[in-house]
Amino acid sequence: MKKALLCTVLFLSGVTGRGFCTPGNEDAVPRKDTLSVEMQDVVVTATRTPLTLKQTPVITRIITARDLESRGVATIQEALENELAGVEFHQAGYGSSLSFQGLDARYVLFLVDGERMAGETYGNVDYARLPIANIERIEIVRGASSVLYGSNAMGAIVNIITKIPKQRVEVNASMRYGTPYQKNGDETLGGTNTDRDIRTYRNKLDLPNLKGDLSVGFNTGKLKSLTTFSYRSVDAYKLVGTKDEVRHYAAGELKKMTPKMVPVIGPGGNVVGMRPEMDPSTGMPVFVVGSTNLNDTTVIVPPDDRGLSVSGWRDINVGQRFDYVLSEKFRFELSGNYFNKHRYDFNGSILDENPLSNNSKPWTFESYEGYNVKALMEHSPNENNKVYLSFIRDEYFRRQDSLSGVTLPKQNHIYNMPRLLWTLKAGEYNRLTTGLELINEQLHFDLNPLGYDDLKSMNTGSLYVQDEIRTQKALSFTVGVRADWNNRFGWHVTPKASIKYNIGKFTIRGNYANGYRNPSLKELYMEFQVPMQGQTYIRGNANLKPETNHYLSLAGEFTTSGFNMSATLYNSYFRNKIDVRGHMEETKTILQYENVRRSEMGGLELLARWRICKGLFVRADYNYLFQIDDASQESTQYIYPSPHTATFQADYSFSASPGCRINLNATLRYVGAKTYEDFMPIVDLSGMGSGSMKDLKFWMGSYSARQQGYVICNAAVNFDFKDMFGLSLGVDNIGNYRPKVVNFNSATTPRRNMFVRISYAFASKR
Repeated sequence: MKKALLCTVLFLSGVTGRGFCTPGNEDAVPRKDTLSVEMQDVVVTATRTPLTLKQTPVITRIITARDLESRGVATIQEALENELAGVEFHQAGYGSSLSFQGLDARYVLFLVDGERMAGETYGNVDYARLPIANIERIEIVRGASSVLYGSNAMGAIVNIITKIPKQRVEVNASMRYGTPYQKNGDETLGGTNTDRDIRTYRNKLDLPNLKGDLSVGFNTGKLKSLTTFSYRSVDAYKLVGTKDEVRHYAAGELKKMTPKMVPVIGPGGNVVGMRPEMDPSTGMPVFVVGSTNLNDTTVIVPPDDRGLSVSGWRDINVGQRFDYVLSEKFRFELSGNYFNKHRYDFNGSILDENPLSNNSKPWTFESYEGYNVKALMEHSPNENNKVYLSFIRDEYFRRQDSLSGVTLPKQNHIYNMPRLLWTLKAGEYNRLTTGLELINEQLHFDLNPLGYDDLKSMNTGSLYVQDEIRTQKALSFTVGVRADWNNRFGWHVTPKASIKYNIGKFTIRGNYANGYRNPSLKELYMEFQVPMQGQTYIRGNANLKPETNHYLSLAGEFTTSGFNMSATLYNSYFRNKIDVRGHMEETKTILQYENVRRSEMGGLELLARWRICKGLFVRADYNYLFQIDDASQESTQYIYPSPHTATFQADYSFSASPGCRINLNATLRYVGAKTYEDFMPIVDLSGMGSGSMKDLKFWMGSYSARQQGYVICNAAVNFDFKDMFGLSLGVDNIGNYRPKVVNFNSATTPRRNMFVRISYAFASKR
């Protein structure tokens, strides 16, 4: 904390020259230099219609392209964590995993220009499909939004709005390089791998932190075109703990597992000894419960030297968009994107199969591919009517590759989404939004009951209507209802209502919304044997019911030309929430998706923005969270949010000369301490000098532990020469924070990293 405070004080005193703003900087007026201008920014996510931030029925947060550039942000995860309190990303076996105000990624709907993305893993989309350079702004609406967006929109909407060309000709190019996270030259592969294989493995783990972007566009008035290309490679690294973990097991929770012994039959048919029964799928013994602890027990577990691996990767994104205005009444849009990524992980880490198989298998890595196509027609019969007819197809592939060149298909996820949307200004006080849409979802998955070729699918048809009512200038209402029919779950009706009232500089917003989420095809059908000690299976459940929630929020906001502050109380009541719960079947541990009867979460968010003087802005965001859940102790939630989180940003811009503008930016993110439940095993290999599996000591059970809070501070300086050439220098994780105890609940921030970014922008005005 002392490092964070010192960092902030030094930044503020440094950027203001003499300790505060001086008259010499008054003529340097950066873009959007008053908060009143920011409040006039137009957003579309909250109601699917254009409204200014002041007019939205629920508080909407935006992150602009300028914000992303000035902070040196390289990924969508960094953008959200640095801007929003209550947002955390952790590392799970499948990659980056989101926690958003206490909810995992299954309850946060990511959209690109209002359209959902295929390819989720436990709710997480592939965040590498969202290149930063092509983002115009990010709109975030907290709370349930299922009336307009359907299933999954129970906790928040994150809508990525992409750029369109504004000038006659536009060319933008940039290159960003960061220092390596970690050198992995000592990593090796066991078994029969050749020296060439080992070199390839090391090289893939030591990719440069490099990001390149190029876009070319034109705008003739009637026709707009934008072509984009993005490339990124990222260095892999491990987080290794430096402190013992203290685990507290309640009575009966700590189970000593012993190998199941079977007789060894000699040549004469007689029993000549006993040996552990082996599971051929994992190469490990079949374990049974030997004994349990009779009293509360505290166990000190030393750090796992294998560490928690954070994958490196290499990806490309290519996009093309055309917009054509045929007349005042017709506009057409055609766009498409292609994505390709290779993800490279360490052969042995906490996430690997088990300590005995570490470095014993041929190294495999994963490749990903995706594309989407969108066609849209906009028809405006008159100034009060707009009709949108669109079709979107989004497809995502995941494959497993190996050094031998063998490729295995793992997943193919597809969305086909036709939609008809109609907005009507009905009289002086009403604006209606009506939609009719179909979502066809298809999934090939290697963990389906009959394997990858066992295609699973479901269809959802929806009809929704929303009315924005403005009875007078100070008072407005928004009401809506949605009816969905799903071929597996039948009918579901979702309502919402909100009210907004302005009193001078004060705005009060009240909001009720019903959200829902259909079980995913994976949650319904998958079956997966976890490659770890014992026989553990994750199993789908075809009898799952859709989840629902009742979301309530009350917000107060105060705005002047130089100051904005808001406070939001929110609460969400869940019914039939889907969780993974464990039970035993003979010697097998079954982790099965089940509906939890009820769950509740809520909190308080405080947000402030302050224009201290021309060019200098500060922003602060604090979030408090609580959770109540009636899930039994067999619940297996493995990532827990921190109850207290906060972010802070300071941004100062001034003109050093007529052709040079300088921007200084600092961000600070605080994540408070948390107590969590976990179920990582304890493995003792010390008794295996004889090489016999029967001497393996192994314990399992749920326990409580504590993760300490931390602070991450970043800073960047940006130079803009004649609105054409740009240079950025920055440092991420200035204090070089690294978690002392490493597990799924640890921060995955890499060690201190410095970066440089150069950019070029050319624009020929219309």
